[in-house]
Amino acid sequence: MFDYKNLLETLFEKVERMRTERPTAGTRFRLMGLAADVTEATEMMTQEVLERVTKEVVLDADTDIDYTETGERVASMVLTSSDDDLQEATQGVNDALATLSDVLLKIAVQLTRHRNNDEYARLYEQEKKRYLNSGTAQRARGKYTDWKDSVCYGSPSMEDIEDYRLEKVVRIFEQGVLTSRVEHVRRATRYPSELDFDLLPDDNLFKKTAYRYYSELRKMVDWQDGYLVVMPHRIGQHFYMSRHEENAKSHRTNLLKYLHKIDMVQQERRRLLESEMQGGDALNPQLNYFAPAKNLKVLLAEEWFEIHRTDKRFDGQWTEALVNALMRSEHKDYIATEWGKDKRQDFIRGCLLGLLKEGGVIKGSMDSIARSANVCDNYRTFSKYMGQCRQEPYADWVLEYVGRSEK
Repeated sequence: MFDYKNLLETLFEKVERMRTERPTAGTRFRLMGLAADVTEATEMMTQEVLERVTKEVVLDADTDIDYTETGERVASMVLTSSDDDLQEATQGVNDALATLSDVLLKIAVQLTRHRNNDEYARLYEQEKKRYLNSGTAQRARGKYTDWKDSVCYGSPSMEDIEDYRLEKVVRIFEQGVLTSRVEHVRRATRYPSELDFDLLPDDNLFKKTAYRYYSELRKMVDWQDGYLVVMPHRIGQHFYMSRHEENAKSHRTNLLKYLHKIDMVQQERRRLLESEMQGGDALNPQLNYFAPAKNLKVLLAEEWFEIHRTDKRFDGQWTEALVNALMRSEHKDYIATEWGKDKRQDFIRGCLLGLLKEGGVIKGSMDSIARSANVCDNYRTFSKYMGQCRQEPYADWVLEYVGRSEK
C-alpha cells in the first residue's frame, strides 16, 4: 500500500510550521493551501483505506500506523490566530483536521471490527493466489517434481508419500510459522491416528514437541479421510491476527508453500490409491478406502505375523496383495462403511485374522494370536471377534483367495 505514514507525517510538519509562523501577507494563502492538502489526504485515506477495510480484510492497512493514536493526535492539532483576517482560513484548517481525525478513527474501528468466515476465507484465497503466481510456487513445483523423479523414480510408494508429507509438516514448525501460537499453549490435543511423529529421527529438535505444533496447525487444517484439508477461513484469520508479528509476511509465504507441497503429494496419494483399486467397481467418494487398507496392512506387517504364519511364502508382499485385492473387491464399500463406525475397526481386524487362521495362513489358538497381535486392551475381546469371522459377508471371499494362493 501507499506510504500513508509518511504522508501524514509530512502534513503534521506543515501544521507545526504554521503554528510557529509569524503572520505575513502570504499566511492566509498558506493556510488555505494547508487546508487543501489535509482535505486531499482525507479523501485519499477515505477512498483507499477506509472503504477497503470496511469491505475487506486488509493485511497491510495499519503497517507502522496506529490509527487510534494518530486520529487523536490530529484532533489535538488545533491552530489559533489573534489576527481577525486569518480567522476564517485558520478555521478552515481546523475543520479539515477534524474531518481527517474522524476518518482515521473510523479506520481504527474497522480494523478491529468482527469479521465473518467468508471475509477471512477471501483473504486466504487472495494470499494463495498471490503465492501461486510467485516464483516461490514455481520453485516448489520444480523441487516436488525433482523429489518424485530422482528419489522415487517417478513412482512414489505410499510410504514415500507419507514420509514426504510428514517432512513438510515438520518444516512448517521449523520455519517458526506457529511458534508464537505454541508459546501460549498450555494444553495440546494429540492426534495419534493421523501423523506419526515417532518416525522422526531422534536428533530432530521437534520430535518431542511436534504434537504441540501439530495441535495448533490442526486448528487451521482439518483431517478428512487421511488427508490434511485446509480450512480457508481459519488460515485467513491467522494471517490477519498475526500480521503485526515479526517476519509475518515470510511466515505467510512459508505456510502457503508447505501446504502447497502437502497438497501436491496428497494428490499423488489419491492417484496411487485409485490405481490400487483399479479392477473393482467405481469408488464411492463418500467412503474412506485408504484407512482400512493401510491399517490392515500395518497389522499384518508386524512381527507377530511372522511368528504365527504357517509358511514363509505368506510374506509382506503376499499380505499387501491380499489387502489390495480385498479393497478392490465387491466388499470394499461394506468394509469402508463399517470401518467408519465407532468401535468397528478392531472387529474387522479380528474377523480378518480369524479367517486367516481358518484358511491356514496363521496358526495357534485364537487367544494366543489375540495376545500376540495386541490389538485390544482385553485379548479375550479380540479373540471373540476372531471367532465371529464367518458371519461377515467377505468371509468366503477371503477363504477363496487363500485357497487360490495354495494352488
